[in-house]
Amino acid sequence: MWRTAWLLKSKIRRRRSAPGTAALCLLMLHPGVALAGEDEDAQPADERPRELSARLQTVAQWSARHSPAATYWVDRGDLTEAEQRGLPAHCSGRYLLPRLPHREDIDDDAMPIEGEADVVEYEADGDITLEGDVVLTQGNRTIRAGRAVIGQGSREGLLEGGVVIREPDLVMQGVRADVDLDRETAVVHDAQFLLPAPEFRGRAESVTRDEAGNVVLKRQVFTRCEPGNDSWRITARHVNLPDKAVFGTARHAVVRMKGVPVLYTPYIKFPVTGDRQSGFLFPNIQYSGEGGLDLSVPYYLNLAPNQDATLVPRIVSKRGYGLEGEYRHLSRWEETTLSGAILPNDDLYNGTLERDDWERLQQPGTDEPSTFDPADRWLVSVDHRGRLGRFASSIDYSETSDRDYFRDLGSGLGESSRIALNQWGQITYRTGGLFMRLWGQAFQRLDEIERNEYRRLPELEILYTGQGLGPLEYGFWATGSSFDRNTEGMRGINALTGERLHLEPRLTLPMRWPFGFFKASAAYRYTEYQLKSDAGPLDDDSPSRGMATGSVDGGLVFERDLDWFGAPLVQTLEPRLFYLYQEYEGQEDLPLFDAKALTAGYLQLFRENRFSGLDRIGDAHRLSAGVTTRFFDRDSGREYLRASIGQILHFSDRRVTLRGRQQPDDRQDTSAIAGEIAGRIAGRWKLAGTLIWDPNDNQIDEASGMLQYEVDGRRVINLGYRNRLLQDIDQTDISFYWPVAARYALYGRWNHDLVSGRMIEGIAGIEYNDCCWRIRLLWRRFLDQPAARSFEDVDADEGVFLQIALKGLAGFGTRMDMVLERGIRGYRGP
Repeated sequence: MWRTAWLLKSKIRRRRSAPGTAALCLLMLHPGVALAGEDEDAQPADERPRELSARLQTVAQWSARHSPAATYWVDRGDLTEAEQRGLPAHCSGRYLLPRLPHREDIDDDAMPIEGEADVVEYEADGDITLEGDVVLTQGNRTIRAGRAVIGQGSREGLLEGGVVIREPDLVMQGVRADVDLDRETAVVHDAQFLLPAPEFRGRAESVTRDEAGNVVLKRQVFTRCEPGNDSWRITARHVNLPDKAVFGTARHAVVRMKGVPVLYTPYIKFPVTGDRQSGFLFPNIQYSGEGGLDLSVPYYLNLAPNQDATLVPRIVSKRGYGLEGEYRHLSRWEETTLSGAILPNDDLYNGTLERDDWERLQQPGTDEPSTFDPADRWLVSVDHRGRLGRFASSIDYSETSDRDYFRDLGSGLGESSRIALNQWGQITYRTGGLFMRLWGQAFQRLDEIERNEYRRLPELEILYTGQGLGPLEYGFWATGSSFDRNTEGMRGINALTGERLHLEPRLTLPMRWPFGFFKASAAYRYTEYQLKSDAGPLDDDSPSRGMATGSVDGGLVFERDLDWFGAPLVQTLEPRLFYLYQEYEGQEDLPLFDAKALTAGYLQLFRENRFSGLDRIGDAHRLSAGVTTRFFDRDSGREYLRASIGQILHFSDRRVTLRGRQQPDDRQDTSAIAGEIAGRIAGRWKLAGTLIWDPNDNQIDEASGMLQYEVDGRRVINLGYRNRLLQDIDQTDISFYWPVAARYALYGRWNHDLVSGRMIEGIAGIEYNDCCWRIRLLWRRFLDQPAARSFEDVDADEGVFLQIALKGLAGFGTRMDMVLERGIRGYRGP
């Protein structure tokens, strides 16, 4: 809108034009200035042609029929290829405004005002009247009208006959407008408006701009839907658009969907630009049979350009009142997010049992308390990544009041399947061949297994590598760790806690050529413990272990050119041999702080230890053989397909086990045959699979496969299968997300357990999506004990969820993307 004082000198610039037309450039309108010197050919005012009145009427009629939104909206079919770039497929078009005459960053107030009209009338001490296609410009601001009357004395003016006002961030149109040039104010009546940046459009009884440049809309309706589509709109008594603000505010607002009122709020903020500003965000509303109505109203705090916070008061009707919050900080050397939530006195949970379960257990002779004491529910989380010079830091820490928190109150539907929370942090230092790390780790289990995991608090790790004679490399690895946990009720090695020191000097001879590689390595591994046990005295509280190890690893690369359906390819054949010798030393009395048996696979054939961690180092005298073939594009080098297969030949039995009990496989001369395949085939098809076949028992120990067709993150189909004989896992997994029309999409998942005959998780839904809003309906059924070994007796949860997202404003049920991103591999939300 106009914000100017007309320049303080008098000057009139005239030009000749078509008969009956005068053009005027006004740099100043000042009381007492006489405007003289009309063209001799210009017609007197009382003799102007009749077609002028007809033109004024035509302009007014056109203004009533054509809103700014309709004027600047271009259908998709009329857009050029460049203009369609970045436009979502579900949008039918976009707003395209003419290019501004000046740079966007110019000061419009400092620019002169230029006026142009078909006919100009003026009196020495009276009004100036411009009629017929009136155009007033100042920098990037433009006003068009059928008629303009401006008083030289009062400095007030009237624009009528269809008024169109355009600024870089606002386009308005009205029947008439009143302006005050001294106070720099204006009122547009019966207005329609368009905010190009957020793509909001609407109409108002009046639009007022005050002396400070703030805009007030009275009795208005606005929406972000394209012209002709009013699927949702907001009506409000007053809307304020502060000058250069990033948010507008509406009072006594009603959200209507398809004309039906669905929400009233006495106050609401909505974005006018993409910048950040403090204020209430759109509320999130959900409903479930267990918790009832779940309402949260976020308040966003823009604390500084590099930090912000969000506070979320929350009401769960059957549980109580709570508060959630998040704080984010960003600097040149770190990025940190702190978040937390609390819901005191949950009326449906006592810290162990849900109220329904507690009531079922209220029988004579039971040990359950006679009164139900509501529990406090809470969650805290820290996510940090930092780097300063040669130092780097990371924190990933989450802790909750109880294992059922995410199933009852989680921040997303997908959270209900979490089985553990990671509590981890580290500081690293790296320079030259030296690497140092100080870190700690713990876990909080959320499944049904009642077992405390070891906490690593802390561990110091030092690794140094250097160059010796020729290609010879030497290295030294040292790590000291402290392990602790609650050992109440435990016995034997399960009750052990203490410290561990591991030292490992190593020599390595690496050699690499275009046709292959060779690497020989020798090391000595020494481990020492300081142990204690709450279960009783130990025979040896400082055991140690030392063993030598050596390995030789080598492989060749053969290549050949071939054509595959006209595509020039290169195929490689890469055989590999890996010999490993590792001494045996009894380790049955050592603790199991971090040792686990590794899952079989092709890469495991070439590892130096068949256990994770350091508490068990397996004896070995074996030769691993494998072969890999790859298919590359001959020109770009892009890998299309990779397939590998291999096996281990053992020259002695394996005597080191996790708990001292040797298994039949430990006495076999050969291992299972491990194979894997992965790649992108036939354009958009992806394939991945593994197979573990034990020829000694003639059985498949493990098989898995995944076939994916992916066009992009919104068009994907997955077919999966997984079988693990030892874990009694036999499951299929089918999922998809696929548009079936320009604005409709179907999605689903069927994860089925063939052993129990039950569905682990099922999802089915439909989505409607356009540039105005997105509506999703989702049905979900899942088993809420994800770590259970058998699904036969696990209770299933089921629910129907609705998501409504109002484009440019927010929406209801916006947490649904999490369950889709977790359940449908390759899907990426908008």
